Amino acid sequence: MSSPSAPDGPVFAAPNAAPPVGTLLAPPPSTRRGRPLGTWALMLALVAGVLASAVAGFVAFRIARGAGPGLLAAGPATIDLRVLSPVRDLVLVGEVTFWIATVVGVTAVAMGIVATVRGSGRGAGIAAIVIGVLGPVVFGIFVALALVGGMATLPSGTGVSI
Repeated sequence: MSSPSAPDGPVFAAPNAAPPVGTLLAPPPSTRRGRPLGTWALMLALVAGVLASAVAGFVAFRIARGAGPGLLAAGPATIDLRVLSPVRDLVLVGEVTFWIATVVGVTAVAMGIVATVRGSGRGAGIAAIVIGVLGPVVFGIFVALALVGGMATLPSGTGVSI
């Protein structure tokens, strides 16, 4: 039983022949898989290194403004922690910010190392490692500058002489 269009019998495609592109039988075009691990590590490193440093700097400025007269009166040798009592809520915010930034920064560095080794966003992973390692330095600089800035903006008539 042969059809008139195929004199020697039905015509089948060879098993190795690919169907023409644009037909329903063609496989979908291969898409490049995203590299999310390095990107996530970079985003976490930026949160820990930049955002947390900015929050801590703001809080440190407010702490220095609130507890400044007591800190200036105590002198450089000994600091009585009771002078932080009026700003204890800000001190808590600063401490929580520090610990959250620490956890997020360590996670970012670990994810950056894994992304770099696996090749899953190698460039972003390397950037995450660098930012995650430099994050504590930036955090400390922001806090120190904010404390000095807050102390410098105290009114001059606080009754404390240096």
